[in-house]
Amino acid sequence: MTDDETLLLLSAYADGELSPGEVLAMERRLAADPDARAMAERLRALSNTLRGTLAGAPAPESLRARVIAQIGFSDPHPSRVGLRSWLGSWRALAATLLVGLVGGAALGGGAAYLDRPGGAPDTGEAVLAGHLRGLAAPQPFDVASSDRHVVKPWFNGRTTIAPDAPDLSDQGFPLAGGRVDIVAGIPVPTLVYRRDRHVISVTVISATDGAAGEERRDGSTIERWHLGDLTYWAVSDLNLRDLRAFADLFRTRTGGQAGLRRE
Repeated sequence: MTDDETLLLLSAYADGELSPGEVLAMERRLAADPDARAMAERLRALSNTLRGTLAGAPAPESLRARVIAQIGFSDPHPSRVGLRSWLGSWRALAATLLVGLVGGAALGGGAAYLDRPGGAPDTGEAVLAGHLRGLAAPQPFDVASSDRHVVKPWFNGRTTIAPDAPDLSDQGFPLAGGRVDIVAGIPVPTLVYRRDRHVISVTVISATDGAAGEERRDGSTIERWHLGDLTYWAVSDLNLRDLRAFADLFRTRTGGQAGLRRE
């Protein structure tokens, strides 16, 4: 039995969620395993503390019904009360807690920015964070298409900028799609390109101060350039030479100049 399974069983035991047979088996194990017995006591104390702190009036049935509909949880049938039904409840509860934690983290992050000048995180950090979130997601884009006539219009109504999405496949940088990222609390468009197995995120925002150039952050290279009233940020784990070649090619295809001076 893995440590995760042991923790789940001990949590169920502490909360009185095991069937009589499972309780008997668990008590035999606790009698022979002092470490497991100590953990069970800590879990029971934690459960009692939380119940005493969080106890309150029950939620209205209408709210309960909406929550059940959202997370797909249903009360176990009386004939199936035991570990299997408890594990189903645990999965539903874990999904609900995850949503709450993610929402709380987002709100907490926004609150932290209030203490910074301008009330926003560093733009480069926000752009890099969007790129890393894309890499962590099942796919790094919200709309998947290699057709620039599909990707560019997709941003209309989602962001205030609908950037050109040049076709660079003839130079080994095919367009893969696009997504919406958040920079300084504003939805901004990000174009997604590929270079072999590497992902290149091009985030486009309204022009900001600062010189064009490149930098390295957390193993990623960031290229930045200005074109008209827009600033382009290209982020990838590509080597600097290839990402610079991509940036120059992108600028050329969107009406800019290749090889702009970097300061």
